[in-house]
Amino acid sequence: GRAEREGPRGRGEAPARVTTDARVEGGRAEVPGGEAMAMERPSPPERITTRGKDKGRGKAKSRRSKYVTGALFVGFLLPVCLSILFNREGCYRIVQDGVAAVGQALGAPVTEETHEEASQLELDDLGLWGESAKETTSNTVRVLLPEFLEDVFQKVYKEKLQGPLHRIYDKTAEFHVVSMDAWLQHIKDDVKKLSASRYDMYAMVSTWIPTFVEQEALMDLSELMTDLGPHYWEDIMPQVRENVAIYENKVYALPADGDVVLMLYNNRILEEHGLDPPNTWHEWIEISKKLYGIDLNGDGVPDGGSCVVTEPNGFWAPLFFAFAAPFLQRFGSDEGIFFNPNNMKPKFRDPAYAYVLDLYKEMVQYSPYSLTGELSSNDAHAMFLNGSCALYYNFHGFLRPLIPELSSSGIDYKLAVTPGTKLVVSADGKQIEECTPQNCPYADDDGVNRAPFYGEGGIGLVVNAHARPEVRRAAASFAISMTGPDTSLEIVTAPGSLLEPYRYSHFEDVEDPKSETSLIYQQHGWSHNSVLQWKNCTIQAWEHLNGVRDLSIYGKAEYTSTYGFEAILREFLKLDISSSDILMQLSNAWETLTNRYGKSIQLHLYRKNLGLPTSKEGMPAIATFVAIVAILGLVVLVYYNRKLSKELTVKRMESKMRMSTWNSLVSNEPATRLMSVLKKISKGKKPDPNEVLALLVRLQHRGEDLWKPDLHSSDFAQAALDNKAFADYLKFNLGLSKNKGHPESNTFPSTSSLGQPCGPRRGSSLDCSTPSGTPSTASLSKSKSKSGSLVAPLEKEGKGADTFGGSTRVFSRHGTVKKTPDGKDVADPISDLSLSQWFVTKEHERVSTKDIVTVESIGDWNHDPFQTNSISNKHPILTVMYNIFQQSTSLGGVEAKHLLKGLRINEEKLWNYVQVIEAGMDENNVYHNQVHVCDVLHTMYWMLTEGALADSMCLTQLEVFCALFAAMIHDFDHLGVTNEFLVRTGHPRAVMYNNKSVNENWHAAMAFYTLNYGDSDVRWDEDWTEDEIFEFRSLATSMVLATDMSRHFELLGRFKAKMAGGFVAGNNPHVHTDDTNDRWCILHIAIKACDISSQAKEWKLARKWADWVQEEFFLQGDREKELGLTPTPLCDRFEVNMAKSQVGFVDAVLFPLFEPLEKLIPALSSVLAQLEYNRSMWQKEAEEEARCCSEIDCSLPTDVVMPKKG
Repeated sequence: GRAEREGPRGRGEAPARVTTDARVEGGRAEVPGGEAMAMERPSPPERITTRGKDKGRGKAKSRRSKYVTGALFVGFLLPVCLSILFNREGCYRIVQDGVAAVGQALGAPVTEETHEEASQLELDDLGLWGESAKETTSNTVRVLLPEFLEDVFQKVYKEKLQGPLHRIYDKTAEFHVVSMDAWLQHIKDDVKKLSASRYDMYAMVSTWIPTFVEQEALMDLSELMTDLGPHYWEDIMPQVRENVAIYENKVYALPADGDVVLMLYNNRILEEHGLDPPNTWHEWIEISKKLYGIDLNGDGVPDGGSCVVTEPNGFWAPLFFAFAAPFLQRFGSDEGIFFNPNNMKPKFRDPAYAYVLDLYKEMVQYSPYSLTGELSSNDAHAMFLNGSCALYYNFHGFLRPLIPELSSSGIDYKLAVTPGTKLVVSADGKQIEECTPQNCPYADDDGVNRAPFYGEGGIGLVVNAHARPEVRRAAASFAISMTGPDTSLEIVTAPGSLLEPYRYSHFEDVEDPKSETSLIYQQHGWSHNSVLQWKNCTIQAWEHLNGVRDLSIYGKAEYTSTYGFEAILREFLKLDISSSDILMQLSNAWETLTNRYGKSIQLHLYRKNLGLPTSKEGMPAIATFVAIVAILGLVVLVYYNRKLSKELTVKRMESKMRMSTWNSLVSNEPATRLMSVLKKISKGKKPDPNEVLALLVRLQHRGEDLWKPDLHSSDFAQAALDNKAFADYLKFNLGLSKNKGHPESNTFPSTSSLGQPCGPRRGSSLDCSTPSGTPSTASLSKSKSKSGSLVAPLEKEGKGADTFGGSTRVFSRHGTVKKTPDGKDVADPISDLSLSQWFVTKEHERVSTKDIVTVESIGDWNHDPFQTNSISNKHPILTVMYNIFQQSTSLGGVEAKHLLKGLRINEEKLWNYVQVIEAGMDENNVYHNQVHVCDVLHTMYWMLTEGALADSMCLTQLEVFCALFAAMIHDFDHLGVTNEFLVRTGHPRAVMYNNKSVNENWHAAMAFYTLNYGDSDVRWDEDWTEDEIFEFRSLATSMVLATDMSRHFELLGRFKAKMAGGFVAGNNPHVHTDDTNDRWCILHIAIKACDISSQAKEWKLARKWADWVQEEFFLQGDREKELGLTPTPLCDRFEVNMAKSQVGFVDAVLFPLFEPLEKLIPALSSVLAQLEYNRSMWQKEAEEEARCCSEIDCSLPTDVVMPKKG
């Protein structure tokens, strides 16, 4: 009898497959409703015999045994051993897969039996009376549905899906209906029966799905989704997919519905009372207050302003959370509003939650609750229909039955997403704070944080994992077709289904009232206007990135039940109980439930539901293998990393040795050595008497120049042999020479490049000429001169005229001449400050802020100012300054875009002033022009933000703005020549400032002269107090003066002294953020770094900047030669090796500056790496040039062609 029951399987053949009349094409079978699915697996191939008498089999077998041994260890034994350690649950699968791999290597047949089929083979011997051989297959797919879905599912099944289901799978569908109250319990009871369960498919609320997935009760449908085209999956709105279909990155349900809470308002009532629809819950409450107690519908009975459901019915809790959601969630759907996802503490524990609870109570007080008592959903429906309230919110599934009635009654209603809020609970839950782009990144343009609440999430069709394989396949196909685009529209539009449109195709062409989709809605009582409103609100809600997911953990119903949360909330509304007491009750109740189910289990489930990462208890087989590979790869990487690290260390040591000469020279100043001695004394060590004596002698001879190194030593002379030009630059341009003059020329010729002499002057020749053809002030104020600049270049004098006191004052580029009424000249070189009249008139043309381009690279260290100059039509300073104050980055504790307002700065006048400053930059200067100022300004912004200088030093808003302002004016009205040149030629500016920081004094003085004495439309500080003006000017002026390179070593030494003692960013005992002097000291060194940072930018920018600054030096050297002067160091184009000079500048100036600054600004570490690279490029260029010069004559011709500017 057993042999008869076994049939062909007793002879070792594969079991017979169930055949259907499905139409098969390319390995796929037709699915009910036309969807494509992978067909059933084919029968296994016949067993391949391995017996034979081939004499060569022995060697092959020997080779195979070696491979098998290796495969056995790597593919089987090693993973098994590791899995025993990390994943005991997965051991069986690893062993099975390993045996299959070894069997395949030995030539065994590859079978594709599933674990279910393998288990069934073992059960064939069970039963004394042959029970296991009895027919157990089923021709029915049993579906469990709630009663409100029965009619529409039966209708669609009979009309569309019954035939295909029977034809393809030889199955019929059987619907079992339960009441809403018994729905969840029926599913729980059936799932407990495992393989003996009655139902093959369930309609399930999305918040229940995670619980059953964790019990392994639902079939994973992810693989089936790969067989469907994108039209099925991508047609579902994003948040519906996330809430209904997906759990832990797998698909367990096919969405049939999506739930969200929406709002209805009576437009007629609002307009009659002059009210706008509410955007926030605060506005909702204000509207309710104004309408409360008024007879809104003319029935003689006072009405409530808004209809708020307050009857405990299991759906009141979601409506409360829909109100609370925007106050609690700000950072997206994975934040959650119920628990702290890190410790599972209820949000009710947050003290600020009391504000939300009190606000909700206030809303309820101005509703019919205070007039008629608790309000059910049906009561609220009726009141809104008869005009007894103007506002109403509920599940959109509950609102939908109202739509046909509202349309037919002619009520002017509108549908909208629920209100939001401009006040939110802070991250620590202790206070209420205003929404900003930082704490409410998904807020509307008007600053309202919205958080649509997806109460219950929606309904999906799921397949019982314990159903028979062939039934699961049929059930999945049936669910796909039932929820597909072609079928689902009829289901969601049917009256009484309570299912809502959730696909984009459900609204396809609804703008056309005669389209096929619109006609389907109209057949079910929808008006065209209703469909359009429903579409807009639904899409807006289901695409919102800050949508709130409902609670989905074990016992969810108990957390929000009528005898739990709703009962406590009901008590709060009825009794005089404080919100803090109610929050304590709610928190205790929820924590009791959490502990009962297991806190760690609930936390794990809650984080999964939010899409947050969770820790795994075990490692699956694949992960184990990946871990092994990763560990081996890590070992290899560590080996090569150590090898590379050694190579880099060697290169770094070599680089430091190359730099050690200049570094040691510039670091050898008395102040540093004195501090070293004092440190030894403070530590109880006895200093070297000889060292102390030498130091005393040095201090006596050096006087106040304690911070300047001695560059007259034999060591310096030895270093200068290889780079004389740069050595001379250090000695004279950095203000280190004793006589402040040039060593070879301390006398001056009788003529100057600045013009003809205007009278006898000892040792100098000033340009006091009076040019003719003076242009108007209007043409010179903002519009550029013919040469492209407001102020003419050095050799092309600009001029302006003004009448004052009966005489005409002619404003020269380098001096002022008074003309008496009879036309005689009166020299007045010191009144050069009258130049400000050039920059300020009422008629000058301005660039409108709306025409300023947006710069995407704001905040990037390698921002390209040349490109900004190009795209801004030569307004780079205005463009960068304006863009800075449009950013949301924090500056001085506020966003940059709010800084000007916080400082009471007149923005319109500020932009006028910025344009005046920009007009004062001579674009004919090769280097010191508006592009350089733009670069320094943006670098200062980087220091403050990306470098975190503003935060780490706790800079005030005034100091932050002053830092940017100083960077903007630091080269205002620059002549394109050095201080040394102005001093040597006796320029009026040098005379005015007594040869001290001539350029820098002029830049600051002219900038503030323009601000204080210019036209009123540039006085942006008119609302400032006297103390603010004094502090601002003091800091700005000191910062501009700090850019004088003759003070470089003095300021650097003082800064290094501040850093002495070992600095850790943010925790330096020697730098006190509450000390104004310390903060200003840091700002001085910061603007110095910004001013000379061009060689720390990416190589293409650094190379270009070097060309321009060197060319400006060369032009000065050419002028000095014309005057009979010996060219200033680095200014003789026939003597300077630019590559070697740049190497020296990097070693002696930039590295000693940026290395200590990096301790304060850690972000400069990448800048130092770039500086190191650029130095290597210059070194390489210098070496190539030296090699070239050793082979050919490198002397330059006398007719050198100057590079064009641009």
